[in-house]
Amino acid sequence: MKPCVIGKSINFREVTEADAEFILSLRTDPSLNTHLSHVENDLEKQKEFIRRYQTSLTDYYFIITTKDHEPIGTIRIYDVQQDSFCWGSWILLPNKRPKGAAIESLLMIFDYGFFGLHYAYARSDVRRNNQKSLSLHSLFRTTVVDEDELNFYFKYTRDQYLEVRKGLLHHLPG
Repeated sequence: MKPCVIGKSINFREVTEADAEFILSLRTDPSLNTHLSHVENDLEKQKEFIRRYQTSLTDYYFIITTKDHEPIGTIRIYDVQQDSFCWGSWILLPNKRPKGAAIESLLMIFDYGFFGLHYAYARSDVRRNNQKSLSLHSLFRTTVVDEDELNFYFKYTRDQYLEVRKGLLHHLPG
Protein backbone atom coordinates (compact mmCIF):
# COMPACT_ATOMS: atom_id res chain seq x y z
CA MET A 1 0.00 0.00 0.00
CA LYS A 2 1.24 3.44 -0.95
CA PRO A 3 1.05 6.33 1.52
CA CYS A 4 -1.75 8.80 1.98
CA VAL A 5 -1.04 12.54 1.88
CA ILE A 6 -2.52 14.82 4.54
CA GLY A 7 -3.47 18.38 3.66
CA LYS A 8 -5.11 21.30 5.42
CA SER A 9 -8.68 20.84 4.15
CA ILE A 10 -8.27 17.74 1.95
CA ASN A 11 -6.38 14.45 1.94
CA PHE A 12 -5.13 12.07 -0.73
CA ARG A 13 -5.63 8.35 -0.28
CA GLU A 14 -4.61 5.59 -2.63
CA VAL A 15 -7.18 4.49 -5.19
CA THR A 16 -8.71 1.06 -4.64
CA GLU A 17 -10.85 -1.08 -6.87
CA ALA A 18 -13.85 0.05 -4.81
CA ASP A 19 -13.30 3.56 -6.25
CA ALA A 20 -13.85 2.44 -9.83
CA GLU A 21 -17.48 3.55 -9.98
CA PHE A 22 -16.65 7.00 -8.52
CA ILE A 23 -13.75 7.50 -10.95
CA LEU A 24 -15.86 6.40 -13.89
CA SER A 25 -18.63 8.80 -12.84
CA LEU A 26 -16.10 11.67 -12.89
CA ARG A 27 -14.47 10.68 -16.16
CA THR A 28 -17.77 10.17 -18.01
CA ASP A 29 -19.50 13.30 -16.67
CA PRO A 30 -19.83 15.69 -19.64
CA SER A 31 -19.45 18.72 -17.36
CA LEU A 32 -16.10 17.40 -16.04
CA ASN A 33 -14.53 15.45 -18.93
CA THR A 34 -14.32 18.17 -21.57
CA HIS A 35 -10.53 18.37 -21.30
CA LEU A 36 -9.77 14.72 -20.51
CA SER A 37 -8.78 11.85 -22.73
CA HIS A 38 -11.73 9.65 -23.59
CA VAL A 39 -12.54 6.66 -21.39
CA GLU A 40 -15.12 3.99 -22.06
CA ASN A 41 -18.05 3.85 -19.67
CA ASP A 42 -17.10 0.33 -18.63
CA LEU A 43 -16.79 -0.46 -14.93
CA GLU A 44 -14.80 -3.66 -15.48
CA LYS A 45 -12.21 -1.82 -17.62
CA GLN A 46 -11.89 0.84 -14.91
CA LYS A 47 -11.32 -1.86 -12.29
CA GLU A 48 -8.71 -3.49 -14.53
CA PHE A 49 -6.94 -0.12 -14.92
CA ILE A 50 -6.82 0.19 -11.12
CA ARG A 51 -5.51 -3.37 -10.73
CA ARG A 52 -2.72 -2.62 -13.25
CA TYR A 53 -1.94 0.62 -11.45
CA GLN A 54 -1.61 -1.24 -8.14
CA THR A 55 1.25 -3.34 -9.55
CA SER A 56 3.27 -0.22 -10.40
CA LEU A 57 6.09 0.77 -8.10
CA THR A 58 6.36 4.28 -9.55
CA ASP A 59 2.79 5.43 -10.24
CA TYR A 60 0.60 7.04 -7.57
CA TYR A 61 -3.14 7.35 -8.09
CA PHE A 62 -5.02 9.21 -5.39
CA ILE A 63 -8.61 9.87 -4.47
CA ILE A 64 -8.90 13.43 -3.16
CA THR A 65 -11.15 13.47 -0.10
CA THR A 66 -12.54 15.97 2.37
CA LYS A 67 -11.44 15.67 5.97
CA ASP A 68 -14.66 13.66 6.47
CA HIS A 69 -13.33 11.13 3.91
CA GLU A 70 -15.87 12.10 1.24
CA PRO A 71 -14.36 11.57 -2.23
CA ILE A 72 -14.26 14.79 -4.23
CA GLY A 73 -11.76 14.04 -7.00
CA THR A 74 -8.67 12.32 -8.34
CA ILE A 75 -5.05 13.18 -9.05
CA ARG A 76 -2.19 11.02 -10.25
CA ILE A 77 1.59 10.76 -10.65
CA TYR A 78 2.60 8.60 -13.63
CA ASP A 79 5.08 8.26 -16.49
CA VAL A 80 7.94 8.51 -14.01
CA GLN A 81 11.34 8.95 -15.60
CA GLN A 82 14.79 9.10 -14.05
CA ASP A 83 14.46 12.65 -12.68
CA SER A 84 10.85 13.63 -13.35
CA PHE A 85 7.20 12.73 -13.00
CA CYS A 86 4.10 13.54 -14.96
CA TRP A 87 1.02 14.56 -13.01
CA GLY A 88 -2.56 14.56 -14.21
CA SER A 89 -5.92 12.79 -14.10
CA TRP A 90 -6.82 15.78 -11.97
CA ILE A 91 -10.58 16.10 -11.52
CA LEU A 92 -12.43 17.86 -8.72
CA LEU A 93 -16.17 17.91 -8.14
CA PRO A 94 -17.19 21.55 -8.50
CA ASN A 95 -19.73 21.90 -5.67
CA LYS A 96 -18.53 19.61 -2.89
CA ARG A 97 -14.96 20.67 -2.43
CA PRO A 98 -13.65 22.92 0.32
CA LYS A 99 -12.63 26.44 -0.67
CA GLY A 100 -9.07 26.42 -2.03
CA ALA A 101 -9.05 22.66 -2.73
CA ALA A 102 -7.76 23.13 -6.29
CA ILE A 103 -4.66 25.05 -5.21
CA GLU A 104 -4.17 22.85 -2.16
CA SER A 105 -4.32 19.68 -4.26
CA LEU A 106 -1.65 21.05 -6.60
CA LEU A 107 0.59 22.03 -3.68
CA MET A 108 0.14 18.54 -2.23
CA ILE A 109 0.98 16.71 -5.48
CA PHE A 110 4.05 18.90 -6.05
CA ASP A 111 5.19 18.53 -2.44
CA TYR A 112 4.81 14.78 -2.76
CA GLY A 113 6.60 14.55 -6.10
CA PHE A 114 9.44 16.96 -5.26
CA PHE A 115 10.00 16.30 -1.54
CA GLY A 116 8.49 12.87 -0.93
CA LEU A 117 9.74 11.20 -4.11
CA HIS A 118 12.70 13.57 -4.73
CA TYR A 119 12.15 14.27 -8.42
CA ALA A 120 13.84 17.30 -9.97
CA TYR A 121 10.94 18.37 -12.16
CA ALA A 122 7.32 17.73 -13.03
CA ARG A 123 5.70 17.45 -16.46
CA SER A 124 2.11 17.96 -17.51
CA ASP A 125 0.04 18.52 -20.58
CA VAL A 126 -3.04 20.71 -20.73
CA ARG A 127 -5.63 21.00 -23.47
CA ARG A 128 -5.34 24.36 -25.21
CA ASN A 129 -8.94 25.28 -24.40
CA ASN A 130 -8.78 24.32 -20.70
CA GLN A 131 -8.72 27.87 -19.37
CA LYS A 132 -9.10 26.93 -15.67
CA SER A 133 -6.11 24.61 -15.73
CA LEU A 134 -4.06 27.03 -17.83
CA SER A 135 -4.81 29.78 -15.27
CA LEU A 136 -3.51 27.58 -12.46
CA HIS A 137 -0.39 26.75 -14.46
CA SER A 138 0.10 30.48 -14.86
CA LEU A 139 -0.35 31.04 -11.11
CA PHE A 140 2.26 28.34 -10.42
CA ARG A 141 4.52 29.86 -13.12
CA THR A 142 5.14 26.60 -14.96
CA THR A 143 7.06 26.74 -18.25
CA VAL A 144 5.60 25.79 -21.62
CA VAL A 145 8.22 23.61 -23.33
CA ASP A 146 6.21 22.43 -26.33
CA GLU A 147 2.78 22.60 -27.90
CA ASP A 148 0.73 20.96 -30.59
CA GLU A 149 -2.76 21.41 -32.01
CA LEU A 150 -4.35 19.88 -28.89
CA ASN A 151 -2.07 20.58 -25.90
CA PHE A 152 0.46 22.77 -24.20
CA TYR A 153 3.27 20.76 -22.55
CA PHE A 154 4.71 22.08 -19.30
CA LYS A 155 7.87 21.55 -17.29
CA TYR A 156 8.08 22.64 -13.69
CA THR A 157 11.32 22.49 -11.74
CA ARG A 158 11.63 22.03 -8.01
CA ASP A 159 13.33 25.45 -7.79
CA GLN A 160 10.43 27.15 -9.64
CA TYR A 161 8.01 25.46 -7.28
CA LEU A 162 9.93 26.48 -4.16
CA GLU A 163 9.72 30.12 -5.25
CA VAL A 164 5.95 30.00 -5.86
CA ARG A 165 5.25 27.80 -2.82
CA LYS A 166 6.37 30.56 -0.43
CA GLY A 167 3.37 32.67 -1.37
CA LEU A 168 0.89 29.80 -1.13
CA LEU A 169 1.88 28.20 2.19
CA HIS A 170 -1.36 29.35 3.83
CA HIS A 171 -3.07 26.58 1.77
CA LEU A 172 -1.04 23.88 3.55
CA PRO A 173 -1.16 22.56 7.14
CA GLY A 174 0.94 24.56 9.60
